[in-house]
Amino acid sequence: MIPRPSILPSPGWTFPLPTVTTLDNGLSVWAYNLPGQYILACTLVLDLPLNCEPHNCEGVGTLAVRTLDEGTITHPSSEYAIALEEVGATFHGMVGFSTTQCLLDLPYDSLYQGLGLLAEAVTSPAYADEDVHRIQANRLFEIEQQESRGSFLASAALRKSLLNSDLRISRPAGGSHEQVSRLTRKDVYDYHRKFYSPEGATLIISGDLRSVDVMDAVNNGFSTWNPTTETRIPQVSSPGSAQSHLIHREGSVQSDIRLGWFGIDRKDPRWPALQVALAIMGGTFNSRLNTALREEKGYTYGVSMNAHPFRQYGTIDVATSTRTSTTADLIAYAKEILKADTPFTEDEVRDAIGYLTLSAPLALDTADAVAAQAATIAAAQLDLDHVSTSLATLNLVTPKSAMEAFKDLVDPEKVTTIVVGDSHEISDQGISFD
Repeated sequence: MIPRPSILPSPGWTFPLPTVTTLDNGLSVWAYNLPGQYILACTLVLDLPLNCEPHNCEGVGTLAVRTLDEGTITHPSSEYAIALEEVGATFHGMVGFSTTQCLLDLPYDSLYQGLGLLAEAVTSPAYADEDVHRIQANRLFEIEQQESRGSFLASAALRKSLLNSDLRISRPAGGSHEQVSRLTRKDVYDYHRKFYSPEGATLIISGDLRSVDVMDAVNNGFSTWNPTTETRIPQVSSPGSAQSHLIHREGSVQSDIRLGWFGIDRKDPRWPALQVALAIMGGTFNSRLNTALREEKGYTYGVSMNAHPFRQYGTIDVATSTRTSTTADLIAYAKEILKADTPFTEDEVRDAIGYLTLSAPLALDTADAVAAQAATIAAAQLDLDHVSTSLATLNLVTPKSAMEAFKDLVDPEKVTTIVVGDSHEISDQGISFD
C-alpha cells in the first residue's frame, strides 16, 4: 500500500509591487511585471467620484464611459473597433462610486499601439449623436431588466436607506430611468470635457513586461493629455437610524431580503477582524448563517454576509431570499444568530483566516486579477503593499478581536431591513415596516 504523502505548509506569498512613474501631467503609472503573462491587462483608473455628475444628469458618467469605444476623432464609428481588433485588443469601461475605469486587454507585443488607442478613446472620443443615443437606449433597457429583479431592488433600497439620501452614492451608479432618458449628447460631451483628467488618475499595466518599453508606450499615448481644473470632492456620510421597508412585488413567490448596517472602510483598524468575523457568520458555505438557514431550517438556497467598503466608510449586509410564507421566520431566526451569543471558537477563526489568506495566491494569479486588485487599491487610495499587509494582519486576528469588531458594527436590534415581495402575503406575518 502506497503511503499517503505528507502535505507541506503553503509557501509565503505576497502581492507584487509595481514600478511607479508619474508623468508631468499628474498621471501615475503602475507597472506590474508578471513573467509568463503574455496577455497584458491595462486599467486606467480616473479619480471621478459619482457626485461629479451634475444635478439632474445622473447616469451621464455611465453613458460617457460606455460610448468611448464607439468612435474617436481619429477613428470614427466602426473604425475604432477595427483598429482594436487589428492589435488583438478588447476594451470596456465601467463606473464605480469613487472612480471610472477603462480596461484594455491585449497581447504584450501590441502594447504601444494598444495604449495609443486607449489614450485616443479617453482623450478624444467622437461622441456622435447616433452612438450616444444607441448606448442610452441600451442603458434604459438595462434599467428595466434590473428593476424586474427583486435582488436588485432590495440591494438598491438598502443602500438608499443606509446612506444619506442627499448623497449621490446612495443611488444606482448608472442612474435612474427618468434621469437617463433625458440625457443628451451635449450632457455626455460636457461631462467628459470637464472631468476626464490625468490629475489623480492611475494607469495600471500588468503582465509580462520584460520585452516591452512601458514608458515609451505610455508617453506616446498619454504625455499630451492635459489636466482639467474641475474640483473633485468625495462625499462623506454618517450612520442613520434603523429602518424597515417592504417593497411590493405583485405575485412574487419569494421574498428578497437584505439586513444592513452602516460600516467601515479598509483603513479602519477593525477591518481585518471584521473580515474574519463576517466569514464566520455568513461569508463561507459552512458559515453560521448558511448552516442554520439553509441546512437546518431549509429556508433558503443560500445566504451571504459581506462588507462593502467605499473610499470612506462602507456598508455591511446579509443577503438572502426565501419562500414568501417563511419571510418573517427567516428574518427572526437570522437576527437571533446575529446576536452572536456563542463566542467565536479557535477553529472557526483558524478556518476563516485560512479561507481568506490561502485563496489569495490563486485568486490573484493572472494579469487581469492583479490589475483589478491594483485598481481597487488606487480607487480606495490605499498603500501599494495593502494586500500583503492585510493578509499578514489577518493572521493576527483572535476570537476575541473578531467578536469585538462584530459586536461594534453589527447590532441586530439596530438593523435596517428591506423585503421585496408580495405585500399581500407578507404584511400579515407580524413584521413591522416603516
